Amino acid sequence: MRYLFAFCISLAFLSASSSLYGEENTGASGVEVIDMQFNESQDTTTGEKGSILIHIENIKNTNGRIAIALYNSEEGFPDKPEMAYALANTSINGTSRAVVIENIPYGTYALSILHDENANDKMDKTWIGKPKEGFGTSNNPKIRLRAPKFEESGFLLDSEGIAIAINMKYL
Repeated sequence: MRYLFAFCISLAFLSASSSLYGEENTGASGVEVIDMQFNESQDTTTGEKGSILIHIENIKNTNGRIAIALYNSEEGFPDKPEMAYALANTSINGTSRAVVIENIPYGTYALSILHDENANDKMDKTWIGKPKEGFGTSNNPKIRLRAPKFEESGFLLDSEGIAIAINMKYL
C-alpha cells in the first residue's frame, strides 16, 4: 500500500511538472508551484537542480496557512525557520495540499511544515511547550518527547524530481 501511494504521488508530480503552470502557478492536477525565499547566505546558482513535490495530508482545518521550511543541515531544524535554507507559505483549501518547490540544488534536505492557524509566523505552544498547532516533517518520524532530528527527517534530492508525503500531527 505504501508503495502504491508513493507511485501515485510520483505520477501526480510527473503530471504537474510536465504542464505549464499558468498565471496562477497551478497545474491541471491542482498542484501549486510555490516560490521559495532562499536564505541570503545560500548559493543557489550552481550545480544540478531538481523539484520536490510535497503532499501534505491530514490538515485539521482551513484556518491560517501552511508554512514550509526547507533545511540543508541540522542547524535550526525543525523549529528555527530563520536558519532554514529556504522558506515559503501557501494557502489551505482542504484536508490535503500538494505543492511543488523548484530549482533546488541537489543535496540532502529535511522539510518542516507548520499549520500556522493564526498566521502569526510562529509555532504556538502551551506553557509546558506542547504545540498548539499542527506540524509535520519529512519521513514522518515517530512523535517522541523531543523534536524530530535532521537525520530522521532527511532525504536526498539527486534527481529531476522527487515526491515527499507529510502527515500533519496535532497534539
